[in-house]
Amino acid sequence: MVQLVLTFCLALSGSTCKTVRPPFEQGYASLMRCMTAAQFIAADMLRDRLDLQGYRLTRWRCGPGGPPGTAT
Repeated sequence: MVQLVLTFCLALSGSTCKTVRPPFEQGYASLMRCMTAAQFIAADMLRDRLDLQGYRLTRWRCGPGGPPGTAT
């Protein structure tokens, strides 16, 4: 399973950042599916999540992921 990892930083201060990993249930079967969905998911999160107001997407990656207790 592939997991999406997004990094958002404050627009006014690039040193204050948050790393967000969508829940495992939203994992992807392939790296390509994760990569093609990443920008849409990031845009939705910036629009919908109040805790991300004033932040901008600075980095995203797709990598191995799994349920808690497994290597990531």
